[in-house]
Parts: sequence; structure tokens; C-alpha cells
Amino acid sequence: MRETEAINSFVSITGGLALFLYGAQESARFFRQDISGGLKEGIGRLTGNKSRSFLLGALLAAVAQSSAIAISFGIGFVDAGILLLADSLMMVMGASLGGTLVSVLLSFNIFDYAPLLFAGAFLLSKLKNRKIRMVAGVLRCITIIFLGMMFLRIGAGSLFEDGKAREIALAWSSSPLLMGVSAFVFAAIFQSRSAIIGLGIALALSDALPAVSALPIALGAHLGSSLIAVTASFGGGLSARRLGFCSSVYYLIGSLAFAFMIPSAHRLLNGAGLGVVQELVYGQIIIALFNIMIFLPFSSLLSRLSVRLVSASGELDQPMYIEEELLSVPSVAVLLLSREMTRLSNYIEAYLQMLMIPSEREMTVFEKLPEAIEELSKSCQDYSYRIRVTAEDPKLQEKFASVSRTMSILRSMSKTLCGEISEILSDEAAHAAIRERAGKKLWSEWSEHSGKIMRTSLRAFVIGEKGLIKKTRELEIEYGEICRKIRDEITGSYSYGRDISKAIRVISLMQGFFGMSKILAEDEELYIMPERENPC
Repeated sequence: MRETEAINSFVSITGGLALFLYGAQESARFFRQDISGGLKEGIGRLTGNKSRSFLLGALLAAVAQSSAIAISFGIGFVDAGILLLADSLMMVMGASLGGTLVSVLLSFNIFDYAPLLFAGAFLLSKLKNRKIRMVAGVLRCITIIFLGMMFLRIGAGSLFEDGKAREIALAWSSSPLLMGVSAFVFAAIFQSRSAIIGLGIALALSDALPAVSALPIALGAHLGSSLIAVTASFGGGLSARRLGFCSSVYYLIGSLAFAFMIPSAHRLLNGAGLGVVQELVYGQIIIALFNIMIFLPFSSLLSRLSVRLVSASGELDQPMYIEEELLSVPSVAVLLLSREMTRLSNYIEAYLQMLMIPSEREMTVFEKLPEAIEELSKSCQDYSYRIRVTAEDPKLQEKFASVSRTMSILRSMSKTLCGEISEILSDEAAHAAIRERAGKKLWSEWSEHSGKIMRTSLRAFVIGEKGLIKKTRELEIEYGEICRKIRDEITGSYSYGRDISKAIRVISLMQGFFGMSKILAEDEELYIMPERENPC
């Protein structure tokens, strides 16, 4: 082969692979930005039982060409209360099958028409009808993959026309173990099973891939393409780690079990008269179905095992529920934000209790809580800024408006509590002085009412019960009267000094703090938190 032809082949192969990966990346981007925004309307119909969850996972992976998206959505749906953990595992199973769609299309040799299909997608994208433009977007992404496959085939065909090049390729590709490991590594690096299958198809069409290596390539791509997504989930919240555990068991045991069946499966497919391309493409479907059949009867058992083995851990300030991936589905993002805000409110209540009653302080947690409250409230507020709710859903707009107001109040409460209130009440000397000057009876009433109003307002915030909202208002009035009595007692019995200044200051700050908590409770008359309503 001449040097110029070799360079042209190399350019075609690398350019084709780049186009292939770009098409897969564009599929994921288009899904996040365009399709999933409308997906919220159909979530209720695509969840609710295992078969629907499986279908949703297959749909996500087929359209987005990414199992990572299916895993992220599964985590978000569990945290939002839309899915059980066992159902989210069904999404992962569905994704393992749905990700084979593009590879199946490639096996039909229709990528020769990729330029024409791309032109059609471009023209359709200019139409005003939104649904047609969405279809055009999906078609455009797939045709970019087809264009990449076309260049891969051209480059591989030109390269392996030379007998020596084909012999070298066959020497490498004739080792099933080497090809399986290579497919695993490159699938993990590129995060694309379809790209690896596409390369295998290009080799097979150029007679540079023996049939014995087809199934090992399919198995390596099946396992490798899920590696990063599953590994990354272990660094997330509790639901992410549990689903990561389930997914890793699903992929590892299923792949290992099929590895022992490769010789038998190869003989069966070869005996059925399938060529190398068909064995490669349909082999990955068989692998996915085999994996699913092994774990389908045990999905509930596996989810229960993950709950038992994977417990809550990690830093207090790390979000457990909010997921960046789910920002593209505003209805779910609002649910997740509400869950995280409820967690934040629990932190605020616990920290206030420890401040008021020093004997209840667990010092390790007590020292960490102020920073955790500050960081978590900031994370929640930043997340709320990135949620985009359109005018097409007035009901969701109303919910999000209430959640946004509540988030602003929680953020202000966090800053007030962890600021000067914390500074004064954490000082044991100042704490003792305030208690002594107020008198045992008034101090006891003040402390008791502080705890009551905090618990009642936060319970009203979480469950939105009108009786609790009314109780919060009553407690706030009683609390104001107690604060007035303490101020009168302090300023009437002692000369003014630093301790008295601190006492008056903290009482005033606490009144403002509980005033905000009353507003927090009252806002729930407008918006009932998602724990009490059907999330779909």
C-alpha cells in the first residue's frame, strides 16, 4: 500500500470514529436539552411498575445513546419518590437492551444513505412544528453516527485491501481474549458501546475480523460502556450508591456468566448461518437479554440487599437528592429540591436544639453542622437557580414559585442561625449569663417555646397540615410575649453591659428567626410538599 493511501485510510478511520463519538455525544446533549423537557408529561405513564420502568430505561438509552443517562434518571426518580429502588434497577436493565438499537441499524448497511438522511433531518429541523423538529433532532444525531460509520467502512476497506495489512489485523483479531479486553477498555474510555460495535462491523466488512472474536467484542463493549457510569454513582448520594451496587452486580455477574457460554453461543449462531456482522450485532442483544433473564427474578432481592449493605455515610454538607442530570426534567428537579430542602430543615432544627440545650450536644456533629447547613443551603439555592420551568405548565410554575420562596427563607434562616445566634449561644459563658439573668422560669419557657415553634413550623413546612400552620402562628405570638418579658427582666434588674447587650441581641435575632419560620409554614397553604401528593 502506498503511503498516501495509508494516510487517507488513517484519516478516514479516525475521522469516522470522531464523527461516531460526536453523534453519540450529540444524542445525549439533545436528549437533555430538548427531549427530556417534554418527557415529564409522560413520566407518569412510563413508571409505576417494573415493565414500564424497563421500557423507560430502554427508551432513554436508545434515544440518548447513553446508559449513564438512564442510571442518573433512575437515581433521580428514586430520590423523588417516583420509583422504588427495584424499579430503577429495571431501568438499568432496560438501558442495557435499549443501547443496542443504533448497532442494529448499522447492521442493515443503510449508512451509505447517511448524507441523504442528514439532509432530510436538516430540512425537517427548519419546520415550525415542535414534534417534527424533535424527530428531526433525533434523526440528525443518528445520521451523524451513520456518517461516522460510512467513513469507518471506507477507511477500513481501503486499508485492508492490502493483503499484508489484513494479515496483521487478523493476527491480532483472531485472539478472542485480546479483542474482548480491548473492547472493554475502549468502551470504557469512549463511553460508547455503539462505537466499539461500529469498529467491529468495519473490520468484519473488510474481512479483518474472524467470527470467533465477535461475541468477545460484544461482551467487552457491554461491560465497558457501563463502567464509568456505575463507578461514578458510588461517589453520589445514598440512592446513587445503592443503584451503583445493584448495577455493578448486574453487569459483572451477568457478563462473567455469559463469558463461559461464549463457545456454545458462537457455535449456535454460526450454525444458524449468521455472518460475522450479524453475530457481532445480535450477539450484544443476546448478551443483554441473557443478563436480564438472570437478574429479573431477583431484582427485588438485589435492591433489598443493597439497602442492607449500603448505608448512609459521607459528609453532612453533601447533597443527597439533587441531581444535575435531572435539571432537564423540571418536574422531577423540583421534587428533588424539595426533598433536599426538607433535609436542610432537619439540620436547622437539630442545630437549634443543640444550641438551646448544651447537654444534648454531640460535639462531633455539633461542630460540623454550621458549615453543613451553610453549604447545603447554598447548594440548594444554586440548584433552584438552574431549574427552568416553562409557561407551558402553569401548575408546575406555581409549585416552583412556592419552592423558590421557601428556599430563600431557608437560606436566610441558615445564615441567621449559623451567624450571630450560633456565636452567642455556642459561648458557654454567655449562654450561662443569659440563663442566669433571665431567671430559671422565664429561661425554661423561652427554651421550651423555641423548640416547640421550630418543630411545629418545620413540620408544617414538610407536611403542610393547616392545624400545624395555625399552631405555629399561636406559638409565635406567645413566643413574642415571652421575649418581651425577658427583655424587661434583664434591662430592669441589671446595669447595661456587654452580657446584657448579647442577651438582648440574641433574643431579637431569635424572634426574627422564628418569624421567618412562621412565613415558611404559612407558605405551605399555597403549596403542598411532594411527600403528600402523587409525584406524577
